[in-house]
Parts: sequence; structure tokens; C-alpha cells
Amino acid sequence: MTGRRPSDSADSAIVSYGSVIQVSMSHKHTGGRGFTLVELLTVIAIIAVLAAILFPVFSRAREKARQTHCLSNLQQLGHAAELYSSDHNGFIVPWSVTHPGWGGGFSPPDPQNAPASHIVTWDISLQSYIRNTDILLCPSTPFDRTDRAYCIANYTQRPIAANTWTGGYKDQIPAPDKTVLLFEKGDNLPGSWGDALGQNVYQSHSSEEQTGYSDEMFHFEGKNFVYLDGHAKFSPQGQGPFAWEGAGGPGNDRGPGACWYWGKVADGGDWPPID
Repeated sequence: MTGRRPSDSADSAIVSYGSVIQVSMSHKHTGGRGFTLVELLTVIAIIAVLAAILFPVFSRAREKARQTHCLSNLQQLGHAAELYSSDHNGFIVPWSVTHPGWGGGFSPPDPQNAPASHIVTWDISLQSYIRNTDILLCPSTPFDRTDRAYCIANYTQRPIAANTWTGGYKDQIPAPDKTVLLFEKGDNLPGSWGDALGQNVYQSHSSEEQTGYSDEMFHFEGKNFVYLDGHAKFSPQGQGPFAWEGAGGPGNDRGPGACWYWGKVADGGDWPPID
């Protein structure tokens, strides 16, 4: 026996344990520190700046993907048109095999402008080659995305009567690599007369001044085209197949972008000049 009271060790343990807790609590209290308001606002400002920089990049990347998808659609349509011509002795696919008597620039009134079993527009003629109506749609069209996004250029269609055109032979066109077959335009369903034929590409001038619409350009202020030789290409506004001076032929005031009339420029037609 040492003479210590039994409670001495217990009290010592309690004191020691309490001291540890006090030291630990004191360490936690002095070592932890939250963000100040200035620091928090600085972080938020940095995030906002990064978002402002990156969001347009992501948006353009998404639109670039859509543009590429659309260009692929036109490439497939160009290939289908090539197959059609090959199977029809070089004859270009007609904008419409059947029509109500209205020529280019004069759309049939509703309800004749809706798809019907007796209407056979160029996209219907190509169905046996494409077998997929989705390639008639553009993911960036400024109109309804269920509408046909492309039309056939009027100057690829041979006139057979006043204001009436239908097809023509490829070997009669001197520059098929520069002659547009299909371009982006359309605010009607596949298989309808409306916008199956196009007479003016608003590519090299202000579309809003010409038509009242400011959304004629489908991608980055430009459009995709497929040419008569089957290749597809994107052209920004102010460049491309309809930016050349004198488009629309001599002696008229249609200006750049016109693709109305079959024939060479010297003959009053709208075909591009030969270099």
C-alpha cells in the first residue's frame, strides 16, 4: 500500500483526458478558416469569366457538328442524284414530275402545296436511291426541323413552256463542278411542291433586304451546297457559287444569287461562267 487514495488515479485520468479534449478543440478552433466574402466573389467571378469564354466555343462546336451532318446529307443526296442520272441516260432529276401548272416562282396555293399521292417532287424521285427521308432534314434549319431543308436549283431544269421547267441533260451544262444542284432552302414538308424548286440563293448579299427574312443562312452565316458533279461543300456568306459578279445574266437586275434560267450567261441564262 502506498497510501494513495483510490480516487487519485481516477481524478488524474479525468484531468488528463479533459486536457486532451481541450487541446484538440483548441486546435480545431484556431486551425480552420472559411472563405471570406471577397475570396468567394473572386471565385465566382473567375467561374463566370471561364463560362463566358467556353460556352460560345461549345456552341460553335455543336453547330459545326450540325453543319457537318447536313453536309453529309447533301453528299448522299448528290450521290443519289448521280445514280438517278446514270439510270436515266444522263437526265437530271426533275424538280417535279407532276405539277399543277405553276412554274418556278409561283407556288401552288394550299392545299395543293401539301404532300399528296399525285405529287412527285425530286425528293420523291430519289427515294429508291436514298431510302431514308431523314437526310432531307437539316438539324440547323431556321424553320421547322421536320421540313425538307433542300431545294433543287432552277437553272438545272430545262424550260419546256412558259414558267414551266423539268429536268435536262448533264452533258448540256458546261461546268457541272461549279453548277449547284441542291442548296439549303425550305419551309415545307418532304414531297410538297413548295420550296422544291429554288430560284435565288441568298448567299452573297443581305437576305433580309431581299426577302424580309434574316435567317436565310443555315450555318455560321453560310450554307451547304451540292454540285451537279456530286460533290458537296460549305460556303460562307459573300463567297461560294453565287458571289460572282453578273450572276443572273446580262441585262437583268436580279443580281448575285440568281439561278433562274437554263443556259450560259452570254445567252441570258444563269449558269456560272467558264474560266
